[in-house]
Amino acid sequence: MVCAVLAVLGGFVLVLFVGSGLSRSAPAGVCTPGMALAVGDVPDGEIAGYSGEQLANAATIMRVGAERGMDAWGQTIGVMTAMGESGLRVLDRGDAVGPDSRGLFQQRDNGAWGTYADRMDPARSAVMFFDALNKIEGWRDLQPTLAANRVQRNADPLHYADYWDAAVQVVTALSETDTTDDRAPDHRYDLGPVKPHAQALAEEVGARFDVAEIGGYRDSAVDAGGHPAGLAVDFMTHDDTATGDAIVSYLIEHADRLSVDYIIWRQAIWRAAEADRGWQPMADRGSDTANHLDHPHVNVTPTPSANAGSGPLDCLTATTAGPAGPATGQWVAPVDGPVTSRYGPRLLFGSSFHAGTDFGAACGTPIYAAADGRVTYAGGPHPRLGLTGHVIVLHHGDGIQTSYNHMYASGLLARPGQHVTAGQLIAVVGNDGNSTNCHLHFAVYINGEHTDPEPFMSTRAAHLG
Repeated sequence: MVCAVLAVLGGFVLVLFVGSGLSRSAPAGVCTPGMALAVGDVPDGEIAGYSGEQLANAATIMRVGAERGMDAWGQTIGVMTAMGESGLRVLDRGDAVGPDSRGLFQQRDNGAWGTYADRMDPARSAVMFFDALNKIEGWRDLQPTLAANRVQRNADPLHYADYWDAAVQVVTALSETDTTDDRAPDHRYDLGPVKPHAQALAEEVGARFDVAEIGGYRDSAVDAGGHPAGLAVDFMTHDDTATGDAIVSYLIEHADRLSVDYIIWRQAIWRAAEADRGWQPMADRGSDTANHLDHPHVNVTPTPSANAGSGPLDCLTATTAGPAGPATGQWVAPVDGPVTSRYGPRLLFGSSFHAGTDFGAACGTPIYAAADGRVTYAGGPHPRLGLTGHVIVLHHGDGIQTSYNHMYASGLLARPGQHVTAGQLIAVVGNDGNSTNCHLHFAVYINGEHTDPEPFMSTRAAHLG
């Protein structure tokens, strides 16, 4: 479907959908991954136009999401996706595009989505959806509709955006919010009476790296400020050192958001407050477990970081809808990804010149307007500029233009004549035209002549790669 006007807000990063574009996420920490939502009783009557069987199916999706390590953000994406696919009904039919699609998530009979019985079972189909979502690198940082699209692979990346507001309403209404109830929220990992931000860290990291065994509260442990205080988590990786290394790298990268105090791994300690010192060796304690050779140990701070965000329901409902902001005069990187090919001459079956900067990014990755401007071209190959695949060209004034290409036709999210602001979503990465893998070719033109994008953007405080 084509979404002409979208006004969708919420989430662990501020997300604003307007017109045929989406504004870039606000800085991380506005609202960050946290606790799973426990599900209360399914109420009578309607919520956002859904009732009865539909709400029961939404509750099942939420419960399964919590069991698979999903927090409120992930649970709501699951409900939103099922709304967009089936209207929260278990459908025993597909459509013209996918006649073999079945169930809440309209999963195909292609071997990737289990048996017919699996796809028709609300709980099992939700397990398959969440497991697939969790394999998408960086899904938490995508707009909800794009995260869902990465799993479902439907033609329109914005299809699910229309359902986000309703999903937030349903998830909020079905959540068990009575603080006098002594039932704990649903968790994949039973860590005992640990602090909520320690549990949230374990759920996020455990789900991301599919950790089978995580240790938490232990009254008998000798680290008084760790396990007995409910502030420590052990990720038992045993002889899988590579996974342990990956977990530790992730914890360090997200230390502020996850309220990390220190990490012990392979007989060394890393302290967030002394990050510039790196890893410090520790004395030999005897066994592999005592030396933390078979598990990364992480301690969280006694109180959550200021960047840890608010409660899970606040994270879904804290922001308010509104139009795109006025022109900013800012410049931003057009995509989140590494530079894979720079501007300048290169050898490719003889001498050639690369008139732009390539970014490596998976197909479906958001592409943002590098600056405020007007869309002067959005369509197939651009013969004058020599750009293949599908192309968007923006005019920014003062003789400056930028171009974006190799998108698929379905990945063009801006239209000729449209005015956009810096950081507004205009397309998603594709692999169309003279392209051997998914990537964005980004070019800058001054008075019709191409120039090296990297120094150009650097002088505008927008560093690439």
